[in-house]
Amino acid sequence: MASPAGNPMLPSVDWQTAASCSRAFSKGGPRMSREGARDVVADLHRHARNAIDLVADYTGLSPAERPPIDVVDRSRWSRVNIAGFRRLLLELGAENVGADGPAGAAAKLTGVQTGAVLAFLSSRVLGQFETFSTDTGRLLFVAPNIVEVERRLRLPAREFRLWIAVHEAAHLTQFTAVPWMREHFHGLIHTFFDAAEPDGSTASGLARAVRRALATARDEDPEEIEDDGTDVMSAVTSPEQREAISSIQALMTLLEGHAESVMDGVGRTSINHVALLRRRFDHRRANPTTLQKFLRQLLGLDAKMRQYAAGRRFVDHVVAEHGVTGFNRVWDRPQNLPTEAEIDAPDQWIARVIGGQGLGRHAIAARG
Repeated sequence: MASPAGNPMLPSVDWQTAASCSRAFSKGGPRMSREGARDVVADLHRHARNAIDLVADYTGLSPAERPPIDVVDRSRWSRVNIAGFRRLLLELGAENVGADGPAGAAAKLTGVQTGAVLAFLSSRVLGQFETFSTDTGRLLFVAPNIVEVERRLRLPAREFRLWIAVHEAAHLTQFTAVPWMREHFHGLIHTFFDAAEPDGSTASGLARAVRRALATARDEDPEEIEDDGTDVMSAVTSPEQREAISSIQALMTLLEGHAESVMDGVGRTSINHVALLRRRFDHRRANPTTLQKFLRQLLGLDAKMRQYAAGRRFVDHVVAEHGVTGFNRVWDRPQNLPTEAEIDAPDQWIARVIGGQGLGRHAIAARG
């Protein structure tokens, strides 16, 4: 599903500059002895393998394959994502900067911007199922960030690591146990870029997004800014792109909400202090610094925070009404995925997908 080579609507990125800037802007992370670091790596590998089995037992979904598990530092996380972005953009028809000669000024500038964003994210991400850099995907855990959070929030380390591993194992399961998921997700991204309109209005959308992010960071009312609610990731103009964005947002909300629900569902039977973990972790999410608030708004990460909550409400409602087995009807085919409207009105999804074939309230209870 590749676009024609040299798609003019896709950015030209100097990936070497992106990697260099990401290294330069990244923080080192918490101090650990070499022996302590080795123990963390081994612990995360062990918890990840256990988490995959726990998620399979809870959800009833069995991964068709087990992609590699990598425990990485911040720099390595950025490099993996650069490889993924580069592969994706090449598939979409972007210019392969660096293959045929020196990069131009625009590509270098985009590389600097990309590196700066990745540097910020590399200090925040705890884990990720990365789907672009390889054919199978890979499960990543950013060890310095996990250690930093468990120290700062005074969390039981081994329980917290398993809890985070369950969240990411849920994402692995979504993409490897549901046979159509990966192709469907990548297809939505292709549709988004293929439908771009080169009329310059995206730039004005980006300018509005920056103003809105600054207002949010200063605790001002962003609604006072003349704006359509656009952030960097959704500053698009064509109807086809808006439709693709809606489908992507609904899918990501479902996937994040499902992972949140699964990590607590598994936690109720496998993690002693899951309520403590949830309480302190949610408090961390809800109280960013001013700089974090600005960057989260600018990069669309506030929308991701809302995805966790909205998706969790949807999943929990369906599971409460029809059990895990009833909820799993969502994975039968792409047409069973909820729309954005159904995420906020789960009974509409139940009526459309389960309908008269409903399993009855609590007929199949969630495990645990």
